[in-house]
Amino acid sequence: MNKRFYLLTLLLVMVLLLAACGGKATPAPTSPPKAQPTKVKPTEAKPTEAPKAPAEKGKCPLDVEEGAVITFSGWGDETEQKIYRDSIERFKKVCPGVTVNYEPIPAEFQTKLKAQMAGGTAPDVFYVDDQLMTAFAPAGQLLPLDDFMAEAGVSRDDFIPSLLTIFTYEGKTYGLPKDWGTLGLVYLPKAFQEAGIDEPTEDWTWEDLRAAAKAIAEKTNYGGFCQNADWARFAPWVFSNGGAYATDDFSQPLLDTPEVKEMAQFILDMYDEGSLVQASDVGASWCGEAIGKELVGMTLEGGWMVNFMRQNYPDVEWKAVLIPKGPKTRADVIFTNAIGVNASTKFPRAAAAFTIFLTSRENQAEIVKTGFAYSTHPDQIDLVVDPNDKAIARGGLLPDSRVAYWGPNTGKVNDIVTKALERVYLHDQTVDESFAQAQEEAQAVLSE
Repeated sequence: MNKRFYLLTLLLVMVLLLAACGGKATPAPTSPPKAQPTKVKPTEAKPTEAPKAPAEKGKCPLDVEEGAVITFSGWGDETEQKIYRDSIERFKKVCPGVTVNYEPIPAEFQTKLKAQMAGGTAPDVFYVDDQLMTAFAPAGQLLPLDDFMAEAGVSRDDFIPSLLTIFTYEGKTYGLPKDWGTLGLVYLPKAFQEAGIDEPTEDWTWEDLRAAAKAIAEKTNYGGFCQNADWARFAPWVFSNGGAYATDDFSQPLLDTPEVKEMAQFILDMYDEGSLVQASDVGASWCGEAIGKELVGMTLEGGWMVNFMRQNYPDVEWKAVLIPKGPKTRADVIFTNAIGVNASTKFPRAAAAFTIFLTSRENQAEIVKTGFAYSTHPDQIDLVVDPNDKAIARGGLLPDSRVAYWGPNTGKVNDIVTKALERVYLHDQTVDESFAQAQEEAQAVLSE
């Protein structure tokens, strides 16, 4: 792969400068906060008052406080920020009496939001992930939304059930899922043509992927398959082998199990034989960029690739198919985040109305059109029209796919898995040694 090493030398400095892009450019859950979270176990929601009829389309979900002014914050690059600026404009049309000030925090969102919360300056409405839910809900810093939902005619049943698990605490709903994503097999048809092999199909297995990646690496100047040491993109491999990162009650890690280690060894063998590369090996900051720059034949990425490729590499032909099948099943990883309300807001009704609108069918239908993410309402899955986006989305609906949540210390467990993979890639430890260490580290975390 002469092209790979040539580009690595040429773009080394660029890689170092852009390394940070591997975070938000690939919308996976954020890194865990340094502060120790309070232990939270998700619970089933208690029955609430039956919701009223849904608010009419084009009507504010709730009667709001006169002269309400609220601040809304979230992470995200310019693409995501535009999506929510557009959402705010739509909200203004149905709730003209509410002024929304949008203050995005693209970097270190969790750390900055926690500092704002401690200082009493946190926004009224903000993104909530599993770590912020863990930190804020038990402390009474998030506003329960159930009564507002009932008044607005919104039910928990309106949402994909698994997405609400993270945002339920002691029977109450503290966040409404704003979107969800999953992974698919993204590839360049040109690489397959040059290698003289057939393109991927929906009945592919990981073994099929490996064979194709090896052929591409040996017969072309493309890297075969791109995957960094990353817990999120490792998860489908594990799930498809019947594994998980922790038990269902989040009390015990499962990192030192055959289901996990077999797939780690499979990936390491691909790396050692040259059929798998990391993004930095080919001069890219993340594997999606490696597709855009036509440096690799395949990778695992999500629906965010639709906008990314459209905006940055409009002339590059790419396709996507369903995630490959593993030894025991076909399964994918699901990412989700929510919108929550600051319990200290001066305008709880306006803030709740904004949250309900952002996550409504009406607004989510508009977001789906952009290709940014999928609606959290199960009856809107067919709104995905881009064929690549639709192929990727199907992975999240597989019966054995799982939401990326392993308990209140999810972020720490994820980080432990990533570091275990890093040690394996570097050959600092064998798979057995690295995941034995990961098991011990994760056990300490889950016991906190």
